[in-house]
Amino acid sequence: MKKLYISTVAASLLTTGALADSSSIKDAFANGKVSGDISIYTESVDLNNGDKDTGFTNSSIGIQYETDSFNGFKAAIGGRTNHKFSEKNDGDYINSYTEDKDNDSEAVLSTANISYTSDYGTIIAGRQEIDLEWIGDFHEAVVAEITAIPDTTVVVGHTTRFMEANADTNLGKMADIGDSGATVIDVKYEGIENVVINPYFINASMNDGDLTDGVENGSDDDFSAYGLKATASVSNIDLTAHYAATSEDDSATEDGSIAHLEVGTTISNISLAAGYITTDKDGGIGSISTLGDNIDPSEELGDYIYGTNSDTFYVNVGAEVSIVALGAQYAQSEYDDGASKNEEASEILLTADIAITDELSFGAFYSSVDAEDSDDDQDKLAAMLTYSF
Repeated sequence: MKKLYISTVAASLLTTGALADSSSIKDAFANGKVSGDISIYTESVDLNNGDKDTGFTNSSIGIQYETDSFNGFKAAIGGRTNHKFSEKNDGDYINSYTEDKDNDSEAVLSTANISYTSDYGTIIAGRQEIDLEWIGDFHEAVVAEITAIPDTTVVVGHTTRFMEANADTNLGKMADIGDSGATVIDVKYEGIENVVINPYFINASMNDGDLTDGVENGSDDDFSAYGLKATASVSNIDLTAHYAATSEDDSATEDGSIAHLEVGTTISNISLAAGYITTDKDGGIGSISTLGDNIDPSEELGDYIYGTNSDTFYVNVGAEVSIVALGAQYAQSEYDDGASKNEEASEILLTADIAITDELSFGAFYSSVDAEDSDDDQDKLAAMLTYSF
């Protein structure tokens, strides 16, 4: 399901505040805070290719403890455990993440780090959650967020291993990111009112690494990527323009690129948005999505949207009524099937989220995919009940 989360670096800055330290290490541990969630997730997928329909139900418990600050230092530790209750067919639950059954874990240590915050920013070393344009999920990394420059936030980080640790599928394991890992520089400038300018650069060494399973559009070779994202709000109109490209070290792999434009607005309690995504006619998006992405707006069209010579249009509408948030989206991709650009796939996505109480929430979505090859058609229904503390 679609997830919203804040990066560990940003969370550390927000929770540390003005460095209201505990007076001793003992007090820092005593004043620490525990947070977490307990959820039940279920999904059912109707396939049109002659295979058996799939589905599973699982529970998930996530818990994290973070000390109070002592002289600017904090420590955090957390993990998640998922348990399968049922599945329609043997392997539905595990294959929701990867076809490698050896990659399944009942429990993972997702967070284990030490951070230091000063007036100039925050640095975190260890296992942590990262949320950047093309790097997401949990990493073994060193990440610095520097705020010394007025109106500017600079993130510099290096990660060597990563994994997903989600509540709505089975858990994987930490995988090495090639020989040398990945390095990122991400800059956000907010010196212009209602405008954010975000250039970034990534360099990754994927060759001879263990990171192969679950990668949609990556290779096992070195690559670098650069991008520029700009967002602006003008007279209740929200604008997004984003371009990124890769330089692939393997001569057999074409360089890739992607461009994304979106315009949206909110009228009363109704939000409206329309967007366009296009990829390189020869290389698609290259290897840039190997460690994550934040562009794909769909639930099930990712392979088409990020395919070679792909053009995607989408529109969505959302409304909030009391404790209920409803959403509807239509997306259509035209892509290269290898011979000519004449293949299409579309998705209708309906979502509902209910804030039952401050702690208890319910979310559900329905996705219907209509592909050029009818064997790829599918309908998916999923729901999650979550208690957060």
